Amino acid sequence: MNLHAEAVPAERGGTADGEGVAVLEARLAADLEALNHPPANWVPPTLHPAGAVADVVVVGAGMCGLAAAFGLIRRGIRNIRILDRAARGREGPWVTHARMETLRSPKELVGPASGLGSLTFRQWHLAQFGRAAWDGLYRIPRPMWMDYLVWFRRVLGLPVENGVGVTAITPVDGLLRLALEGTAEAPEPFVLCRKLVLATGRSGLGKATIPGFVAGLPRSLWAHSEDEIDFRALAGKRVAVVGAGASAMDNAGEALEHGAAEVRLLIRRKTMPRINKLMGIGSAGFNAGFPMLPEEWRWRFMHYAAQ
Repeated sequence: MNLHAEAVPAERGGTADGEGVAVLEARLAADLEALNHPPANWVPPTLHPAGAVADVVVVGAGMCGLAAAFGLIRRGIRNIRILDRAARGREGPWVTHARMETLRSPKELVGPASGLGSLTFRQWHLAQFGRAAWDGLYRIPRPMWMDYLVWFRRVLGLPVENGVGVTAITPVDGLLRLALEGTAEAPEPFVLCRKLVLATGRSGLGKATIPGFVAGLPRSLWAHSEDEIDFRALAGKRVAVVGAGASAMDNAGEALEHGAAEVRLLIRRKTMPRINKLMGIGSAGFNAGFPMLPEEWRWRFMHYAAQ
């Protein structure tokens, strides 16, 4: 199967045995109507002399940001804003610095569908390509997952503001003041909110870790895995990859596929990790009970899984 050939826009019609996205969207609309979605906003407005106050601002419009926003709206919290510094359709890593051919997760996972079968990737794929294509799909092609998220955002009418980044968060009079910048047309300098959801992905946990030994090297000779890399320029060259995590493997494979003469992965461990420990704690029971565990045990679980 040609994985890249399947990554078609979400609005394309169905196949001979697929029902088509329009039919799926009609079914989803009926499901949402039956659930009285969207409920009326019940949160009283907050007033401030400096301007309007959002009840919640979601920073990041990738998979988690969209799911969080939809969850808020389903609960009658509609005075929200969703901000993402990326252009529309380029939120998250899927068509930027992610370089694996497919998602590593099983295709059957329900993802951000919030309990609605008509909103799952499975039904979106079936509507376009039919049962035979779904049965023959081993893993979800990475660009196709981005297509699905674009559809998810559109079909739910989520109010994402692209080209807007948050540069600082400051407490003001019991609220949060978010300083804004970006490429959006005339973005305001700041926004006030009562609550903040940071859905900024793994890169939002802090800046990239750059080893000190590359500090004196020309920038043209090294790159971080989240940089835009011209892999064609590595043809015939010897490449070293520092690390052996998922992004290290993806970038090493990409370099070899573009003709690198040799790629070496350098790791500090005596042996390469072969077990994804997080897979063992992904059950519904663990997720339900984890918040009720003593703080010490929550730390022990996550520390073990990260090693």
